[in-house]
Parts: sequence; structure tokens; C-alpha cells
Amino acid sequence: MSLAERSAMFYASESAYAGSMSMLSDVRQVAARVRESMDAGAVTPYYPLPLESVHGVLQGAIASEIICVLRYQQHFYMTTSVFQDPIQGMLKEHWEDEQGHLGRIAERMKQLGGIPNFNPEGLSERAYAQFESGHSLSELLRQDLIAERIVIKMYSDIVRFFGSGDPVSRRLFEDILKDEEDHADEIADLLFTIDPTSGKTVERFEGDSTFVSLGVAGS
Repeated sequence: MSLAERSAMFYASESAYAGSMSMLSDVRQVAARVRESMDAGAVTPYYPLPLESVHGVLQGAIASEIICVLRYQQHFYMTTSVFQDPIQGMLKEHWEDEQGHLGRIAERMKQLGGIPNFNPEGLSERAYAQFESGHSLSELLRQDLIAERIVIKMYSDIVRFFGSGDPVSRRLFEDILKDEEDHADEIADLLFTIDPTSGKTVERFEGDSTFVSLGVAGS
């Protein structure tokens, strides 16, 4: 091997060594920053979204799920008709789904350093969905359907809000969104059976994301 070849091999090995040391240094810096923020749970110093906005979004979802549970429970006990058994079965299934959503969102809030707000005071102001009822079976179902469609719109926006910045929270709301769409479809079917004048429609929402104003709308 010539002197020039040996020199080239030496400099190549030196360059690779320097590169590996630089990478090791970067890893150590990352580890140091993560250790400094261990008390923040799942929130690393590299979490890209503003936590105040994230906590506000999650608190709104928590309040919405609480209201949905309570609304479905009230409508369950108000239902009396020849359709009572299938409708009550659906309402009970829906409120149990909403309770499951509530627990998952509250757990995510905790992971992101927040405290889930279950205080009934101000609940309706925090929530995306409202507590509405009615005096007939069709009115009860119509209010449930309206509430589900509102939540579908809001949760669709929340999915975009988290985007690639927080894929764990995004996937959580994608899962929940699928349940809410199923709920809306089931309610629409029953409402059409009871009151054919309601029609069988699919709600479509257009326009900007609700959370664009926060300045962090996801991709």
C-alpha cells in the first residue's frame, strides 16, 4: 500500500471517529435536556406545541364528554315508547363509549402535565357540546344527533390541531372521532325510523379549522 493510500485511510478513519464523537455529543445533550424535564412526564423539551393551548383543547374535550355522558343518561331515563328497548340500548352503549373517551382524554391530559377539570362549575362554558333535551322521542334523538355532529366537527379540527406535532394525541382523537361518527350514524338511522321527515343525511363541514387562530394548526 502506498503512502498516499495509507494517508487517505487514516484521514477517513479520523473523519468517521470525529463524526461518531459529534453524534455521541448530540445524544448526550439530548439526554441531559430530557433528564432536566423528567418531572414533566411525557412532555419532553422537544414537544413542539404550546402546552397552554393543548391543555385548553383537552379540557374542552373532557367537558364535552362529561356533558355527552349526562345527556345520554337523561335521555335514557326519559325514553318511553314502543321503541324503548332498542333506543335505551343504544343510549346506554353511547354513554359507556363517552365514559371511555373521557378516561382516555383525561389520562392524556395527565401525561402532558395538566390536571383534568371535572368541576361541574363552568362545565358548559368549557365544553364544545351543550346539554339539550326535548319533550318527544324525536326531539331527544335530534338533540343527540346535533350534539354528535358538533363534536365530530370539533374533533376533526382537534386532529388537525395536533397534526404531526403530537401524533399520540392525534391518533387518540382519530379513534374517538370514529366512535362519534358511528354514534351519529346510528342516531340518524333511528331518528329516520321514528320520524321519516328528518331524512337521512350526512353532515359535511367546510372552511378553516377551528384552531387555526391558535397559530399551531397541524398538517
